[in-house]
Amino acid sequence: MSKPSHGFGVQIACEGMSWPECLDIAQAAERLGYASVWLPDHYVATPDGLVPDTRTPLLDAWTVMGAIAQATERIRFGPLVASDTFRPPAVLAKMISSLDHISGGRVELGMGAGWFELEHSSLDIPFPPLGQRIAALEEAIRIVKALWTQPSVDFEGRYHRLEGAISEPKPLQRPHPPIVIGASGEKVALRNTAIHADHWNTYCAPDLFAHKAAVLDQHCADVGRDPAEILRSLMIPLYLDEDEQVRGKLERWGDNREWFLVGDDAEISDRMDRFIGAGAQLIIVQVDRTGRCVETLERFAERYM
Repeated sequence: MSKPSHGFGVQIACEGMSWPECLDIAQAAERLGYASVWLPDHYVATPDGLVPDTRTPLLDAWTVMGAIAQATERIRFGPLVASDTFRPPAVLAKMISSLDHISGGRVELGMGAGWFELEHSSLDIPFPPLGQRIAALEEAIRIVKALWTQPSVDFEGRYHRLEGAISEPKPLQRPHPPIVIGASGEKVALRNTAIHADHWNTYCAPDLFAHKAAVLDQHCADVGRDPAEILRSLMIPLYLDEDEQVRGKLERWGDNREWFLVGDDAEISDRMDRFIGAGAQLIIVQVDRTGRCVETLERFAERYM
């Protein structure tokens, strides 16, 4: 089995997890040699086969990241991904810069357009149509980069406006923390990725990943960017034990196993080989409330890292 050039990351799903559980996972990921740990930016649990109830407890990702920054020493971390609908981009820039200082320069900023309508409508957060959200996200990325690199920023866009905006201190990382764009839309979202991203992340099956990567390559050619400048990763749920809970989740997804790392060694190895063959440089495995998350990361590291 081949290995991704940038190793493996861990996403902590957080839904139904206590802070001690999240802390144990983050520290285990660092101890075991995973490259990064990621938190989902949600305010309400997102239902699937394992979390059927939106009332499932869910810790705030940003508070957890601040604590993880102090509880670890080496591992990189960030939101995967921060929804542009949740906070003004100038506020987001300040939050990430602060986390960069707290962590000694280890944070990355994942950004996305948002997708879970219920958490917006129930919490009085505007949820514009997808085209508007993607356009607003593109403006937000430009604003964040400008605030990280310029003394003051004036910006006049369709969705965002700044006048003499100041954001200090600047991040420790130069020229700025990596921008990770979570995107799959082929016409606009992946074009924005080609223009702005340091790192592209998506969630899909291997063949679809290969197709999306080829679309990203074409956008890079169109905008005059070297595609090798963009790190490519995928997030994929990991289940080493296919129990009743996991089978329920697979059924909810139409038994589309290709969207998961599940099965025996041969099946998991083959799936990872196909992702790596399609250009995936970092594989981010997601662990969730099925339990035994630290044990799962230990077993995965022993077998595949």
